[in-house]
Amino acid sequence: MPKENSLRGVKIFTTGQYYYKTETAKGIKKFSMVVRARSLEMFREESQKYIGTDDNGRAQFRKNSYLNIRGQLKKRLLPILLLRDHPDFARVRFVTITEIVSEDGSSLDLPVNLRSRAQLVEMVQKEQMPLDPSEYLEIDDLRSDILQYLKFPEEFLRSKPLKDRRRAEDRDFVAMNDLGDETLPPVQEPKKIVPPSAARKIPGVLDD
Repeated sequence: MPKENSLRGVKIFTTGQYYYKTETAKGIKKFSMVVRARSLEMFREESQKYIGTDDNGRAQFRKNSYLNIRGQLKKRLLPILLLRDHPDFARVRFVTITEIVSEDGSSLDLPVNLRSRAQLVEMVQKEQMPLDPSEYLEIDDLRSDILQYLKFPEEFLRSKPLKDRRRAEDRDFVAMNDLGDETLPPVQEPKKIVPPSAARKIPGVLDD
């Protein structure tokens, strides 16, 4: 009988897809996985960016500390867990974090890009944001629009009609082609370079 694990920490609920490969076939499969960790600090990373030199000619750097949960799950941790449960596992295609909870019942102060759908709905209602969470099939799309509204509200409002139309078209396409619970890949938008001074700093929101 396996020994009970007495350690308590956080549970990270994930879904996604992985590439599988056997001697006779290869392709893509879905997965759902609950990952346990002692704390979210396990996923903290630091980076530094060169910003010039001081008066004495010494190089100066700006340091940034952030939680890279999705990145470490995809590249480092999920491959171990998926290979344990799925012998045909080859590599992770993508991973979505649907919820993070503390095992001892304490509340977690999570950034927007890690909050659950229920937490995002509550946030939208509390802040009276001009968007409808029920229209979003993918939680990451909802997170992205909330972040855009918080940081760049005018840009969000300008792009909202096009995004609303695309989401409606995607829902219709899925329904008309009997794709069940499948969703379409996101439309790749060209990235805009925005000066840091133009963005509003929102407490509890981590930089992307």
